[in-house]
Amino acid sequence: MPRVLPSRRPMQWRALGWCFGVFVALVGLFAFAAGSPQRPELMQRIHDAGAEFARVPVENVSDVQFHDTSRTKDYYTATAVVRLDHGVKGAPVRATVRTETLNRLGAGDRVSVLYAPTQPRLGAIAGDERSLEPALRGDSMPFWLAWLCVAACLFGMGFAVWAVSDGHGLRSFSRLRSTDRVVRVQCLGPGIQIRGSGKQRCLKVVTATSRTVHLLLNITERQFPDGLNGKYLWLYWDAHRGTGGGRFSPNKTQAALLSDDGWVMHGMLTVQDGTSLAPEGISVEKTDVAPVTVEKDVDRERATGKLWLWDPRSAWPLYVHPRALTFAALLIGCAALLTWDIPGFWRWLTAIVGIFAGCAFAYCSTVQEPLRSFVKDGAESV
Repeated sequence: MPRVLPSRRPMQWRALGWCFGVFVALVGLFAFAAGSPQRPELMQRIHDAGAEFARVPVENVSDVQFHDTSRTKDYYTATAVVRLDHGVKGAPVRATVRTETLNRLGAGDRVSVLYAPTQPRLGAIAGDERSLEPALRGDSMPFWLAWLCVAACLFGMGFAVWAVSDGHGLRSFSRLRSTDRVVRVQCLGPGIQIRGSGKQRCLKVVTATSRTVHLLLNITERQFPDGLNGKYLWLYWDAHRGTGGGRFSPNKTQAALLSDDGWVMHGMLTVQDGTSLAPEGISVEKTDVAPVTVEKDVDRERATGKLWLWDPRSAWPLYVHPRALTFAALLIGCAALLTWDIPGFWRWLTAIVGIFAGCAFAYCSTVQEPLRSFVKDGAESV
């Protein structure tokens, strides 16, 4: 029995990149929708002409509306005609602005506006330095929203690490330890394990004492190789992980199947299955050691008894479903459209369509075809 198995690191890195990549894409679409790709057109013209803030008199007020809010202060909105100074040349110029004030605005009051003293006929925008300075500088989003997106990405990285730990474990399960055990099993084919209200794909195997064990592995009937049903295999698992019984103790442990032909398939076992198997299994230290060398040719490995890795998902992302390419094009189109200054409703609608396209792309961007040959589709030499 070998003491060294092909590593599961490629599976872990692929899962980490897939999970974190999808999360970052969704956060990026939200940032595109919530931020401003450029200054508004009027502000851009005022900025190019030399923008300044000033408090100017109000000459006429119309369309006054009172807004009663329960969480913040009440405020008034109105359409006001203000008088802009034209520096030392010419007569004052009037401009219409939309104001938001805590008190009701009337003729003769003063409001803060942004305008260009050298070209006041461009118009004005109501607001002071606190409310307009970020947009005037060209910031794509407020400072707090930018940090929220950064925090969301950090959360996504933590979530991706947790997902990899739950689905594949953090250990490579390559160099076997004294806490690892092995038992002879017979393959029964793919199945579904039901745990509470959740279901998970698995590969069912049975021991010599007729104990059925579910190797948690994302494999379907279409991806299951012909002729594997009924074959006898060796099942390795980490008998120590998850047995501490602490509050944060994991509920899954690393496992791997080894065939007499020399291929290895990585998966996970529930801690309950691992604990129940412990009396039947034997410690890896008590098995006879077989030398393992590195070879490049898989057929030669099979002939000489060397180990090679079989991963049902190793063809991803070299092969994706054709629909995944359509969703990818739609996702890229939505992201490109959000770089333009479009109205808020259409902006958020585009972002929502992009998010759905991203989720659909993530769902479809996996191997969908049956893997009928170990060597051709699912094998990786080690």
